Amino acid sequence: MSALLVHLRLPFQLLLAPVFLWGWLVAGGGWRPQVGLAFVACHVFLYGGATAFNSYYDRDEGPVGGLERPPPVSPALLPFSLGVKAVGWLLAALVNLPFWLLYGIFAALSLAYSHPRPRLKAHPVGSLITVGFGQGVLAYLAAWAAVRGELGSVLGPTGLLGALAAMLLILALYPLTQLYQVDEDARRGDRTIAVVWGPARCFAFAVVCSVLGGLAMLAVLAQRFGRLDALLVGLGLLGQVAAVGWWARGYEPSRVLTNYRHVMRLNTLSAGALAAYLVARLLYA
Repeated sequence: MSALLVHLRLPFQLLLAPVFLWGWLVAGGGWRPQVGLAFVACHVFLYGGATAFNSYYDRDEGPVGGLERPPPVSPALLPFSLGVKAVGWLLAALVNLPFWLLYGIFAALSLAYSHPRPRLKAHPVGSLITVGFGQGVLAYLAAWAAVRGELGSVLGPTGLLGALAAMLLILALYPLTQLYQVDEDARRGDRTIAVVWGPARCFAFAVVCSVLGGLAMLAVLAQRFGRLDALLVGLGLLGQVAAVGWWARGYEPSRVLTNYRHVMRLNTLSAGALAAYLVARLLYA
């Protein structure tokens, strides 16, 4: 049972928390029990179940996101991962109908991402759409639905710009998380972004998405909270771009473990800093 729980990679799921927190803030903030329940449903049951489901089919032997040495995959992992996502969907029904529907869409996407037949993960465009739309836009909308109980109001300029920021900033680091798995993915026949594009284009993509997504986020922050907030977050995003550029100059494909540790540090520092700001702003608001 302990190995099954490890495959949920729950500490790693918290690195996705800034997207939900961002949607929560742009939607107006404020505390309601259903918002906390929505956060748990997403980050424990949906993301955890989706990650375990992916692990069942990938059967990685080298490092994966959040696990330097993943435990062996057992047959029980498949029903366990599906059960975890199903429990989360039941919890999602206690939030509200829009959130429940968004949870279901993301759960279906996660199946198509990892299952051998659709295997969206194995195609660059399919994987980008799944991650950008799923972990970016849908997670942002899920927070919006939890806060407001509806999605119509997200269609305003601020709501849409916030969704664009969420999508681009999630996509920014996604190809970099594949750079230490290129050999394993290629052996499986998966044409992931890192396999097809190569490291130089992955790093360039990360910088472009960071800059464009950052500008969208800063525009929302400046309009809603003022230039000081935009400046503070902008400095953090500038640090992320600088860190990506520094790693690109010293990247060596053969240093798998070093590359894994580097991207995990980058992801942790970036997500942690942004999450700290968003939590502070939510509490202050």
